[in-house]
Amino acid sequence: MAKAGMTKNKSEIVLNLSGPLATSLKASRELSRLKANASHHEMLDCRHPLAIYNVSTLRILKKLRKCCAKLEAYHHAADHVRQLDAHSAIQEEVIDYIELSLYSAAEHVDDVGLIARCFFESDKRYRTSREVRKLKDAIKPIRDRISGFTNAIKHDQSRIRLFSTDFEQAGSAVCLHGFFIETFHKGGVGPSLVFHASGERVISVTSLLWDGLLYLYSMSDALVEFLAAMDATDKSPAVVQETSLLRDCVLGLVRLPLYSFDETHPFEKTRFIVTFDDSQKSLIDSGLYGSLLRRWSKSPIGKIGPVHMSYEGDGVTKKFDFNAPTNLRLQHWD
Repeated sequence: MAKAGMTKNKSEIVLNLSGPLATSLKASRELSRLKANASHHEMLDCRHPLAIYNVSTLRILKKLRKCCAKLEAYHHAADHVRQLDAHSAIQEEVIDYIELSLYSAAEHVDDVGLIARCFFESDKRYRTSREVRKLKDAIKPIRDRISGFTNAIKHDQSRIRLFSTDFEQAGSAVCLHGFFIETFHKGGVGPSLVFHASGERVISVTSLLWDGLLYLYSMSDALVEFLAAMDATDKSPAVVQETSLLRDCVLGLVRLPLYSFDETHPFEKTRFIVTFDDSQKSLIDSGLYGSLLRRWSKSPIGKIGPVHMSYEGDGVTKKFDFNAPTNLRLQHWD
């Protein structure tokens, strides 16, 4: 068993990597046992609410899993920042899958709204529903940050740029990767003032990916509360779609170094517990320092080395704000 995150005043998620179907989300189980005629999806010419949910969550998990795999490949391709320029193709794939993960998460907000709409006969009842208002209030903090990233990329010519730095501790070394949102301002390009002005200059890529996973759990919990308020489910046995995607996504995450830069790591608010047996260790061990099976030393001494930023020229702009984080926090598995 491995645990990450402090316990005081926090929610807790337990996932068993060895257990059958221990990786399903609560909303999936609840949507599989809707009362007869609770949903008006056929009248709306929509998929069944469970089908909407499955399509939406599987898309997020596929993008997160792929991003984990690309990031791990980037780690193995370059042990030090001086080697990164030789692996620009993998770097571009990491950036692409960060974007795709953000887009799929933003679309999940719309999909949850569509699921809620299925429980009302008219748009008016949906718009004036107290239960819908409560659902929207619950997901608003999650939605706003993700929508901010995606809107900036889509509409403001902002771009995701990677920041990388070498880190050595207790005789082990690893290249750590973060990102920031680049924008054009006052004749040059640099970190977006909207996202990074408050001191959050660089965000750990692995922190973002964990955020994406915990976002799914938060959205699931909010949807379960909505279904309960609507009295939409019965006590019939849950029928859960068999998929290893959630488990595979967690496997991909625990194989990566666990750290944050300037952002608040998601484990500051949620305690994540992973259980597994010896048969899973070969799948968990990536060989990367800072991952679940090769944990950070508790030594307070470490050395940050050279840095690398993935700015790209546009043929005209000559002014660049060279960005760097103000913090590096190692997150420990207990």
